[in-house]
Amino acid sequence: MKASTTLKTLAVLGLTSMTLMAGAAQADNGYGYGNYGGYPNANPWMNGQVNQQARFQFAMRERLAQLDQRQDAQMQRILAGMENGRLTMKEATGLLREHLAIGNLERKYLADGRLGPNELQDLEQRLETANRHIQFEKNDREQQRGGMDRPGDMPRQGDHDRR
Repeated sequence: MKASTTLKTLAVLGLTSMTLMAGAAQADNGYGYGNYGGYPNANPWMNGQVNQQARFQFAMRERLAQLDQRQDAQMQRILAGMENGRLTMKEATGLLREHLAIGNLERKYLADGRLGPNELQDLEQRLETANRHIQFEKNDREQQRGGMDRPGDMPRQGDHDRR
């Protein structure tokens, strides 16, 4: 009887010690092995193709989310420029057309269910170009005056030819 009690006690102690050590032996996510400033490839268990693909897909999702945020911010900038008079109607129309063209191209690229790296890079470049256009148009000192110097003035001669 004493032998079975001792055996049970040793078994319980063994299981308890293995449980306590299991916390320290859990799998690492690849970010804890010394390479803090660069890529998380310091862990040799995380260098497989599956993990590289997962990191790539995560990066693509992040870039797509940033792209959507930039599109929203640019739309807000165009609308704000229209409201405060820094964009003429003609300028705003052109910028909105460019913005809609980028959105349509994104939908076209996403028609197959995914966005490839080249497609994402193309959208980012187009968005950067649109950003420069918005910045230029908002700062070109044209104002929505309808071709008049002051609100009470008559239209200048030749203003109808500039349309």
